[in-house]
Amino acid sequence: MAGIVYELIEVLEEQKECYEGLLTLAKYKQDAVVDKNLDLLQEIVTTEEQFVGRTSLLDKKREVLLKDISIVTGMDYNTLSVSKIVEKLGRENETSQKLLTLRDALSSIIQQLKKQNELNTVLINHSLELVDFTINAIGSTKGYTHVGSYNKPGEDPSTERQQSFFDKKQ
Repeated sequence: MAGIVYELIEVLEEQKECYEGLLTLAKYKQDAVVDKNLDLLQEIVTTEEQFVGRTSLLDKKREVLLKDISIVTGMDYNTLSVSKIVEKLGRENETSQKLLTLRDALSSIIQQLKKQNELNTVLINHSLELVDFTINAIGSTKGYTHVGSYNKPGEDPSTERQQSFFDKKQ
Protein backbone atom coordinates (compact mmCIF):
# COMPACT_ATOMS: atom_id res chain seq x y z
CA MET A 1 0.00 0.00 0.00
CA ALA A 2 2.92 2.34 0.67
CA GLY A 3 3.70 2.68 -3.05
CA ILE A 4 0.13 3.67 -3.87
CA VAL A 5 0.07 6.22 -1.06
CA TYR A 6 3.35 7.75 -2.30
CA GLU A 7 1.82 8.03 -5.78
CA LEU A 8 -1.23 9.68 -4.22
CA ILE A 9 1.03 12.20 -2.48
CA GLU A 10 2.73 12.99 -5.80
CA VAL A 11 -0.62 13.53 -7.50
CA LEU A 12 -1.85 15.75 -4.65
CA GLU A 13 1.36 17.80 -4.82
CA GLU A 14 0.88 18.28 -8.57
CA GLN A 15 -2.74 19.26 -8.00
CA LYS A 16 -1.65 21.75 -5.37
CA GLU A 17 0.76 23.32 -7.86
CA CYS A 18 -1.98 23.52 -10.49
CA TYR A 19 -4.42 25.18 -8.10
CA GLU A 20 -1.71 27.61 -6.99
CA GLY A 21 -1.20 28.46 -10.66
CA LEU A 22 -4.93 28.94 -11.15
CA LEU A 23 -5.05 31.22 -8.11
CA THR A 24 -2.20 33.34 -9.49
CA LEU A 25 -3.96 33.53 -12.85
CA ALA A 26 -7.22 34.53 -11.16
CA LYS A 27 -5.42 37.45 -9.51
CA TYR A 28 -3.92 38.48 -12.85
CA LYS A 29 -7.39 38.19 -14.36
CA GLN A 30 -8.69 40.66 -11.80
CA ASP A 31 -6.00 43.15 -12.85
CA ALA A 32 -6.73 42.54 -16.55
CA VAL A 33 -10.46 43.16 -16.05
CA VAL A 34 -9.88 46.30 -13.99
CA ASP A 35 -7.34 47.62 -16.53
CA LYS A 36 -9.58 46.53 -19.45
CA ASN A 37 -6.60 44.69 -20.97
CA LEU A 38 -8.36 42.22 -23.29
CA ASP A 39 -5.13 40.83 -24.77
CA LEU A 40 -3.84 39.88 -21.33
CA LEU A 41 -7.26 38.51 -20.40
CA GLN A 42 -7.21 36.24 -23.47
CA GLU A 43 -3.73 34.96 -22.58
CA ILE A 44 -4.85 34.27 -19.02
CA VAL A 45 -7.92 32.35 -20.18
CA THR A 46 -5.78 30.25 -22.55
CA THR A 47 -3.33 29.43 -19.76
CA GLU A 48 -6.20 28.66 -17.38
CA GLU A 49 -7.58 26.16 -19.87
CA GLN A 50 -4.23 24.35 -19.83
CA PHE A 51 -4.22 24.23 -16.02
CA VAL A 52 -7.81 23.00 -15.92
CA GLY A 53 -6.98 20.26 -18.41
CA ARG A 54 -4.03 19.21 -16.27
CA THR A 55 -6.11 19.18 -13.08
CA SER A 56 -8.73 17.07 -14.83
CA LEU A 57 -6.11 14.46 -15.72
CA LEU A 58 -4.77 14.54 -12.17
CA ASP A 59 -8.31 14.10 -10.78
CA LYS A 60 -8.73 10.95 -12.85
CA LYS A 61 -5.35 9.64 -11.70
CA ARG A 62 -6.22 10.40 -8.07
CA GLU A 63 -9.52 8.53 -8.40
CA VAL A 64 -7.72 5.47 -9.79
CA LEU A 65 -5.27 5.56 -6.89
CA LEU A 66 -8.08 5.90 -4.35
CA LYS A 67 -9.83 2.90 -5.91
CA ASP A 68 -6.57 0.93 -5.64
CA ILE A 69 -6.18 1.96 -2.00
CA SER A 70 -9.75 0.88 -1.26
CA ILE A 71 -9.11 -2.51 -2.85
CA VAL A 72 -5.83 -3.06 -0.99
CA THR A 73 -7.17 -1.93 2.39
CA GLY A 74 -10.71 -3.25 2.05
CA MET A 75 -12.06 0.22 2.81
CA ASP A 76 -15.24 1.43 1.12
CA TYR A 77 -14.28 3.55 -1.90
CA ASN A 78 -17.37 5.76 -1.56
CA THR A 79 -16.39 6.88 1.94
CA LEU A 80 -12.62 6.85 1.47
CA SER A 81 -10.91 10.10 2.44
CA VAL A 82 -7.47 11.35 3.36
CA SER A 83 -8.52 11.25 7.01
CA LYS A 84 -9.44 7.57 6.76
CA ILE A 85 -6.18 6.76 5.00
CA VAL A 86 -4.32 8.58 7.78
CA GLU A 87 -6.21 6.57 10.40
CA LYS A 88 -5.21 3.37 8.63
CA LEU A 89 -1.54 4.43 8.42
CA GLY A 90 -1.40 5.96 11.90
CA ARG A 91 -1.33 9.68 12.65
CA GLU A 92 2.31 9.74 13.74
CA ASN A 93 3.50 8.30 10.45
CA GLU A 94 5.53 10.74 8.31
CA THR A 95 3.46 9.83 5.26
CA SER A 96 0.27 10.59 7.19
CA GLN A 97 1.60 14.00 8.17
CA LYS A 98 2.42 14.73 4.52
CA LEU A 99 -1.11 13.72 3.46
CA LEU A 100 -2.68 15.93 6.14
CA THR A 101 -0.48 18.89 5.17
CA LEU A 102 -1.40 18.49 1.50
CA ARG A 103 -5.09 18.15 2.32
CA ASP A 104 -5.05 21.35 4.37
CA ALA A 105 -3.03 23.25 1.75
CA LEU A 106 -5.34 22.15 -1.08
CA SER A 107 -8.41 23.09 0.92
CA SER A 108 -7.00 26.54 1.66
CA ILE A 109 -5.95 27.21 -1.93
CA ILE A 110 -9.32 26.08 -3.29
CA GLN A 111 -11.13 28.39 -0.85
CA GLN A 112 -8.94 31.33 -1.92
CA LEU A 113 -9.51 30.47 -5.58
CA LYS A 114 -13.26 30.33 -5.04
CA LYS A 115 -13.26 33.78 -3.41
CA GLN A 116 -11.07 35.26 -6.15
CA ASN A 117 -13.30 33.80 -8.87
CA GLU A 118 -16.38 35.22 -7.17
CA LEU A 119 -14.73 38.65 -7.08
CA ASN A 120 -13.76 38.34 -10.75
CA THR A 121 -17.34 37.41 -11.64
CA VAL A 122 -18.62 40.55 -9.93
CA LEU A 123 -16.02 42.69 -11.71
CA ILE A 124 -16.86 41.20 -15.10
CA ASN A 125 -20.60 41.70 -14.51
CA HIS A 126 -20.00 45.33 -13.58
CA SER A 127 -17.91 45.80 -16.71
CA LEU A 128 -20.67 44.33 -18.85
CA GLU A 129 -23.25 46.56 -17.19
CA LEU A 130 -21.06 49.56 -17.88
CA VAL A 131 -20.87 48.55 -21.55
CA ASP A 132 -24.68 48.22 -21.63
CA PHE A 133 -25.05 51.61 -19.97
CA THR A 134 -22.64 53.24 -22.43
CA ILE A 135 -24.30 51.68 -25.47
CA ASN A 136 -27.74 52.76 -24.22
CA ALA A 137 -26.46 56.28 -23.54
CA ILE A 138 -24.98 56.56 -27.03
CA GLY A 139 -28.06 54.99 -28.58
CA SER A 140 -30.45 57.31 -26.79
CA THR A 141 -28.81 60.30 -28.48
CA LYS A 142 -29.53 58.68 -31.85
CA GLY A 143 -33.10 57.64 -31.05
CA TYR A 144 -32.65 53.93 -30.27
CA THR A 145 -31.77 51.88 -27.26
CA HIS A 146 -29.81 48.69 -26.90
CA VAL A 147 -31.10 46.00 -24.61
CA GLY A 148 -28.00 43.86 -24.46
CA SER A 149 -27.75 40.29 -23.42
CA TYR A 150 -24.37 38.82 -22.66
CA ASN A 151 -25.79 35.38 -22.01
CA LYS A 152 -24.14 32.38 -23.59
CA PRO A 153 -25.95 30.94 -26.60
CA GLY A 154 -28.79 28.75 -25.40
CA GLU A 155 -29.11 30.44 -22.00
CA ASP A 156 -32.45 31.88 -21.04
CA PRO A 157 -32.09 35.68 -21.33
CA SER A 158 -34.98 36.18 -18.90
CA THR A 159 -32.93 34.99 -15.94
CA GLU A 160 -32.28 37.74 -13.46
CA ARG A 161 -28.86 39.29 -13.27
CA GLN A 162 -27.34 40.48 -10.04
CA GLN A 163 -28.36 44.04 -9.26
CA SER A 164 -25.52 46.48 -9.64
CA PHE A 165 -24.91 49.99 -8.47
CA PHE A 166 -26.34 51.22 -11.82
CA ASP A 167 -29.72 49.76 -10.91
CA LYS A 168 -30.00 51.34 -7.47
CA LYS A 169 -31.84 54.60 -6.98
CA GLN A 170 -29.67 57.30 -5.51
